[in-house]
Amino acid sequence: MATKQEKINAILNELKMATSDIKGAGVISPDGMMIADQLGGNQGDTAAAMGAAVASLAKRVTDTLKVGDFQEVNIRGANAGILLFDIEHRASLIVIVNQGANLGLVLLEARQAQTQLAQML
Repeated sequence: MATKQEKINAILNELKMATSDIKGAGVISPDGMMIADQLGGNQGDTAAAMGAAVASLAKRVTDTLKVGDFQEVNIRGANAGILLFDIEHRASLIVIVNQGANLGLVLLEARQAQTQLAQML
């Protein structure tokens, strides 16, 4: 029987394989710790800390402006994009995408992964 960590990694791997536009993915805790890392390279800890900070700020903004619970953030950089999805207020899914990615497909796949992770965490 697979452990919870193995199941999370399987979901992330499936997400990465869904489209070549996804460069990496990870699951981070609200306090900035990496739960599962498939981002590649050595950026996991930094991505976790920064992702948690962005998620915290997004939650504060959505609360302050009374637009409902934080669900997702899309950051577009000159060379790539970063998507951040809330997972039931218990964690966040971070996805790094290529510049010019088909965001419709990426969002579809990432939201499916978000749902699967929410059922597991």
